[in-house]
Amino acid sequence: MRIAFDITPLAVPQSGVGTYTANLLAHLYRQTEDQILPLIHRPLALAASEIEFPAPSVRSPWGRLNKTLWMQMLLPWQLSRLRPDVAHFTNSVAPLYAPCPTVITIHDMTLWLFPEHHYRRRLLAMRPFIPIAARRAGAIIAVSHSAKADIVRILGVPAEKVHVVYEAPPPAFRLLAPGPLLESVRREYHLPERFLLYVGTLEPRKNLVRLLEAFAYLRRAVRLPHTLLVVGRRGWKEDAIFEAVERLALGDAVRFLDYVPTTALVALYNLAEALAFPSLYEGFGLPVVEAMACGTPVVTSERGSLGEIAGGAAQFVEPTNVESIAAGLHTVLNDEFRRAELRVLGLAHVAALTWVATARQTRQVYEGALER
Repeated sequence: MRIAFDITPLAVPQSGVGTYTANLLAHLYRQTEDQILPLIHRPLALAASEIEFPAPSVRSPWGRLNKTLWMQMLLPWQLSRLRPDVAHFTNSVAPLYAPCPTVITIHDMTLWLFPEHHYRRRLLAMRPFIPIAARRAGAIIAVSHSAKADIVRILGVPAEKVHVVYEAPPPAFRLLAPGPLLESVRREYHLPERFLLYVGTLEPRKNLVRLLEAFAYLRRAVRLPHTLLVVGRRGWKEDAIFEAVERLALGDAVRFLDYVPTTALVALYNLAEALAFPSLYEGFGLPVVEAMACGTPVVTSERGSLGEIAGGAAQFVEPTNVESIAAGLHTVLNDEFRRAELRVLGLAHVAALTWVATARQTRQVYEGALER
């Protein structure tokens, strides 16, 4: 099978959709004898070089061409020359015309559910195209049952057209034994002995302002000794997060890191006492399973897919209630037995999630799209 594969999310460093795209492509490449034809409109981000996959077969001849213009005007012609059996578009949008069957991964429906959390240009670039692409696709992949329900309800596509294929923690995310690697990362990033970790984009949907308020409350009420380490690139309306740090007088108790290489991120998970991820909505929630794979206890919400993805292996909180977030954090950070229980539950829970299975199930979706 000749598979044209959209790797445009890899033009942005360290994003959840980029992690999905890179790991799926790498495992399709390793596990099958299919010819994989990567498609991109601009140079790859540096982080993409950490995962092995074939060089792009199609890119814009004019360098950094706008993605929408490339996908809608140039890519159909390029696909006609490539003659793939199927084309997989990994981030919700696809050409309005494609000369072959298409499969589209729609990760979430935040453009409809939380439009206020997106740049206007992103809304204009994506919302008009997603419903048309979904109707014309041979198959749609959702990364959770929760996301599938939203896709069916909002886009009005038949439920049988939408296939749930879970993501997984990348293979590098694993439990590490204490030793030189962990200590070198602790020194490199000047980490305190005890810290709480957040991983994800800095944007309103991730609920960081309430997390900061809960953290500040615990520092006042119970003299919580931990530092909060926030790892992620800046997103939409992130100024409110930094304003909250000042308003709450948190100072050096909160530290921000932007891009972190995978090896360092794995070490950060292993060193952290817990992951705090009280998001208001996720289509999947990759940091949850990354943390569990590293043996890190997780404090999260049950909104969107998170209850489904975390199973019974996390400490759940109500994300719109600061007291609930604070109580969940306090339980995990101050109860060694609860932390140990969550470590065991988390490791067992994610053992069933592998990119080998994700790639196999995705290829089955390709076969189904060819039969439509």
